[in-house]
Amino acid sequence: MRRHTWISAIALTAGLLTTFSLVRVNPEAASSRRSIGGQDTPTRTPMRYTLQILRLAAEPFTYLPLMEQAVAATLPTVLADGSLLKEAEVTLTGVGPLRIGMSLETAADALGLPLVPVGSNAGGDCAYYQPEAKDVALGLMVVDNHVIRVDVWPGSPLKTASGIAVGSTETEILEAYADYIEAAPNAYTGGQVLTFVPQESGLDLYRLVFETDAKGEVIQYRTGQFPAVTWPDGCV
Repeated sequence: MRRHTWISAIALTAGLLTTFSLVRVNPEAASSRRSIGGQDTPTRTPMRYTLQILRLAAEPFTYLPLMEQAVAATLPTVLADGSLLKEAEVTLTGVGPLRIGMSLETAADALGLPLVPVGSNAGGDCAYYQPEAKDVALGLMVVDNHVIRVDVWPGSPLKTASGIAVGSTETEILEAYADYIEAAPNAYTGGQVLTFVPQESGLDLYRLVFETDAKGEVIQYRTGQFPAVTWPDGCV
């Protein structure tokens, strides 16, 4: 049921309960009379009383937009379109709020998205998971229930902190990472495997690995812990 539908139902129920409580408190209100010139005169006509009852019942609907806002504030935000990830940067230590080394559960909480298994190896020593969102094209390598690598697959819009993305050229990679790139032939694509090896203390266990095709363009890349981030076949 859509949110506004059940909120409307709550409002209607509240209105009816309010009306019924008024009738119970003063059951003779519809037929109360007063004396004028020695004659009993009804204080309300049936039609007028009915309109008053309907007005009371409808009163909660006046506040329906405010009720929707209040309820929405208490509901978890589910980023079904992956908008948080689409704007995230890929770094040596993770992607946006996701950090290499997080448990699978903590990673799902950080992204605000369910993580679903890719393939049939879920629960094995090494398995891939993917955020349940549209057009994310992201794979999380999980070993012993911890994320140790993130693969950015073809079609992903994600960029590194230096602006490299799927479709970037080898020249752009060399310009972005200067003398910290190690190059090797890519037997699968006819291009190269370009690995960014950081020299900063504390980051020497991480790598950024770019795979290019025969035209020298990035077709996919990954970040994560060494040596898992260098495995060309993932969990295989």
